[in-house]
Amino acid sequence: MAASGRRLSDKILAAFDQACERRELDVAELLVKALEMTLTRVGGKGNVDHRHELGPVVEAYARLQRLRPPRAV
Repeated sequence: MAASGRRLSDKILAAFDQACERRELDVAELLVKALEMTLTRVGGKGNVDHRHELGPVVEAYARLQRLRPPRAV
C-alpha cells in the first residue's frame, strides 16, 4: 500500500517503533501522545482515524513502559 494511503496512526506507530529501536524514549513518548490525539479527536470531515483493532496501540504503551528505566521513589 502506498504510504499516502496509510492511516496517520499507522505512520505514527512506524515512527514510534523506530524511536524505540534507537532508544529515543523522549521521542517515543511524544509519538504515543500524538497517537492518542489522532485516535481520540472528534469531528473533522473524514479525518478521524477509525481504527478498530487497538492491539498495536496497547502494545505501544506497554513497549514504552518496558523500555523506561524504573523511577526512583
